[in-house]
Amino acid sequence: MNLRIDDIDNGLIAQLRNGNKEAFKLLFEKYGIRLYQFSLKYLREKEDAEDLLNEVFLKIWENRSSLKTDTSFQSYLFTIAYNNIRQRFLQKSREEKYIQIFAEENLVDSSKGEDQVDYTQIVQKINKVIDLLPARRKEIFNLSYKEELKNHEIADKLGLSEQFVKNQLSVARKYIISNIKENNHIASLLLFYLLAGQDSE
Repeated sequence: MNLRIDDIDNGLIAQLRNGNKEAFKLLFEKYGIRLYQFSLKYLREKEDAEDLLNEVFLKIWENRSSLKTDTSFQSYLFTIAYNNIRQRFLQKSREEKYIQIFAEENLVDSSKGEDQVDYTQIVQKINKVIDLLPARRKEIFNLSYKEELKNHEIADKLGLSEQFVKNQLSVARKYIISNIKENNHIASLLLFYLLAGQDSE
């Protein structure tokens, strides 16, 4: 039974490698629902599961010429999905790690009855300001802040000079801190802490 299923998949993959859209559609119909349910189990949100489903099959289409017929397509498909989910969790954990460290070191429990700060909302506000950056500057900033790449790694990745990357990060930080300070002092402190030590050589 499994051999027959693999044979069917291999036939569709062989057609897909030649750019056959009908074969791609059939594979999507065959595995799409299962992949969506698998993603939803871990990501919890329907929108995130739908995004992941689209990302996985987009990658399949973009890499169709390199697909192999001597391995399990189902295993390959779910491996891509698993790696995508893992990467999402890693990115989220980085943000939560920064928030936790800041809270522990800078905002100890107060006996004055002050309202508890919603750190998630603060990060969301910061991200909204980051979205206002010009496209290239935002890309450089996110590679440094979210993906934790060093300046020379960003320069190599984007085909830019390291000095240009440094300059763009400096301008981005000044702009973001300036905008946050105008509205929320605590948020500006958090942002400063998040960005501390990001001038990676």
